Amino acid sequence: MTETPEIRVDERAAEPACTVPHPDGPIEATVRSLVARIPPGGSTGWHRHDAWQTGIVARGRLRHRTADAVRHYGPGDVLVEPPFVDHEASNVSDEELVLVFVAVHPEGRPIATPRPAP
Repeated sequence: MTETPEIRVDERAAEPACTVPHPDGPIEATVRSLVARIPPGGSTGWHRHDAWQTGIVARGRLRHRTADAVRHYGPGDVLVEPPFVDHEASNVSDEELVLVFVAVHPEGRPIATPRPAP
C-alpha cells in the first residue's frame, strides 16, 4: 500500500511467529496487526503484498479491485487477501474508512510494493 499524508497506517508487531512458504523458499514471518485509515475518496493506489492478510472494515465502505474482480465491503465485513495479488483499495464512503487487518508478513519484505494498474 502506498502511504500518503492522507492515508495513515498504524502497525503493531509480534515476535517472529512462524515459517511460511515463499517462492524463494521457506522464510520466517511476523504476525502484524495494522490499522489503515483512508479519507473519503482516497485510494491506496495499485500495490501487492508478500503476505496473507485478513481485514475487517471497522468504518466506511471499501471498494477492492483486482484484475479479475471488484468487491465492496462495509462495516463488519471480512476481506482476505492472498499474497502476490495486485489490487487497489478505495474509500467509497463520505466518512473515513478504517480497516483493521492482520498480516503474516515475511521478514525482510516490504509491507507493500507499488504495482502498475492492470
